Amino acid sequence: MTFKQASIAVLMLSASSLSWADIRIIDTQSGSWVKVTEQGKPAANARVSVSNPANRGKVYKTNEHGEVFIPLYTRHSSTLTYSILTEEWNEYSKRSLHTDSFD
Repeated sequence: MTFKQASIAVLMLSASSLSWADIRIIDTQSGSWVKVTEQGKPAANARVSVSNPANRGKVYKTNEHGEVFIPLYTRHSSTLTYSILTEEWNEYSKRSLHTDSFD
């Protein structure tokens, strides 16, 4: 196998492992609904965590529809980072604004 053939093979393998996800976050006064779809299908059992100090170390799992509710209590509006790890070991993150829980 030539160097060119090996390079093309590596490129094809890496391209075939690329995946994409759609992450939707709906803010409510008491928390956020997170919906994860991967390749157009619900990402069941995806592990979701959020960068809120009250949720540090907690991991939530999506249901069979790719949805999970994460309770959030904040004293002021802030941008939070949601980290997702799917069953296929694909990692995603998304930032979203969460409004004050005490309005």
